[in-house]
Amino acid sequence: MSQETNQQKPILILQMQRMGDLVLSYPLCAWLASVFPGAPIWMVGEKIFFEGLLEISPSVTYFDYADSKLLLKCDFGLIINLSHRREAAILAGRLNSQRVIGPYIRPDAGGLAESGNQSSNCPGGILHIGGAWQLYRSSITSNNRHNLFHWADLNALDLISQKVMLRTDWPLPGLSGLNGQEGRVGLFVGASEPDKRPDPPFWAGLASRLIRLGAKPVLLGGQADKQLATEAATLLGSQRSNLCGKFSIKELCLFMQKLDLLIVPDTGPMHLAAWLGVPVLNLSMGPVNAWETGPTAPGHLIMRSSMSCTGCWQCRLPGIPCKRTFTPDKVARVAEAILQGSGNEINHPERLERFKRLNLPGASLWLTERDENGLFNLHPLTDQRGNRLDRSRFWKQFFLLALGRQEKSGPALDKLAELAAPMHGPLGQAMLTQGQALLLSLNRELRNKQTSEITRGNRHAALLNPQFWQNFQPIFRPLSSYTQLSLQNAEFSKEAFAAALENLELFVNSLRK
Repeated sequence: MSQETNQQKPILILQMQRMGDLVLSYPLCAWLASVFPGAPIWMVGEKIFFEGLLEISPSVTYFDYADSKLLLKCDFGLIINLSHRREAAILAGRLNSQRVIGPYIRPDAGGLAESGNQSSNCPGGILHIGGAWQLYRSSITSNNRHNLFHWADLNALDLISQKVMLRTDWPLPGLSGLNGQEGRVGLFVGASEPDKRPDPPFWAGLASRLIRLGAKPVLLGGQADKQLATEAATLLGSQRSNLCGKFSIKELCLFMQKLDLLIVPDTGPMHLAAWLGVPVLNLSMGPVNAWETGPTAPGHLIMRSSMSCTGCWQCRLPGIPCKRTFTPDKVARVAEAILQGSGNEINHPERLERFKRLNLPGASLWLTERDENGLFNLHPLTDQRGNRLDRSRFWKQFFLLALGRQEKSGPALDKLAELAAPMHGPLGQAMLTQGQALLLSLNRELRNKQTSEITRGNRHAALLNPQFWQNFQPIFRPLSSYTQLSLQNAEFSKEAFAAALENLELFVNSLRK
């Protein structure tokens, strides 16, 4: 898209999700303002969320979805749909734009819709996905085992260069801590699901331990969290520390900026605090993946279970066993290490040394950072064991090459081969066999396409099967899922086949080295 041609046309972002998703779109807004100077940035969202954040938001003109019909007469240089809702895809397809990134449904076509790994009849049009990285994002909707790309980065990877990301000035958290006689610690008790947050006895026990350390904890949360906070405060024996439900979103922003630390599960206010530069200790528990939804900016801490299944989207085990990793004593020890010591940054060398000496059985501690590509990364502060992360790093490097963020030559290819090296045993051989099988299957499909006329109703029936990608082992599904969706999205064009075959050859060659 030419920056010069569309300089004065508005760029429209559709972000009709919850508050956390809205805040995670802020980096994209800042990057767009840098890359397309002079282009107005508009956003369609939910008024209940964006209205209270106007003072801390990037320079954006907001529209409530209820008023989105006003946009039908506008001409946009670019539309970016970050929402999963069907009405957002319909709106993206109806508006006038030279380019759409993300899901859209054109109103002038009918037939079969392909969404992520699911197929459904979609009256009024076919669902397409603009942008290779938005396509990748959709391909992991049901296949999330090995993704290491953060949602905030995936919002932008189709549009924002590595150079721009590398020069980003992120809000860095600052500490005053117990040595400064402050120690103001917010305990945000709520989350979107009960499985993603601790229970009242945990919060009461943590607050009690923090008080003994000399800190000043307060319970925070929204209206829906009031009963949870009241139970915790009762167990603690002090309702004075319970500020849950007392603040509007705007007031919460002001209050959090006075905190020395926010201890919080995976929820919208966590992203809000990180955007404001408030030090965060994220308790990443239950069906969440910290690589996807952790605090976006560098310099925050994430505590996770060291169970091999950590990072799922839906727990299949009784009682959410990873939650048992998080005890008031372990979390209090981490908080003490954050609040005490030299320097006003979490990643001060003396403080990092203290983290490494912590005894946190069953738990792991991570520091958020930005890698050599300007992308979100988690740096381990405690010993990590297991090979799942190594496999995930392989897939991250693979897709950086396959989707054009790195050139397929020299050091980047060497790094991919290096990351593939630990998989040269039976698992690697199985992956290689599956890659070769899919490569042969696509070559056969392409020959059929080139030598015969196949009607829309029955062409490539095997690849139209929504479960086709699941015929492969879980370790290979990042590629089988993306391959299937990318072919469907391009209606099995020759160009889509060529790209899919090139990606499979890259995969096979990396394992053969």
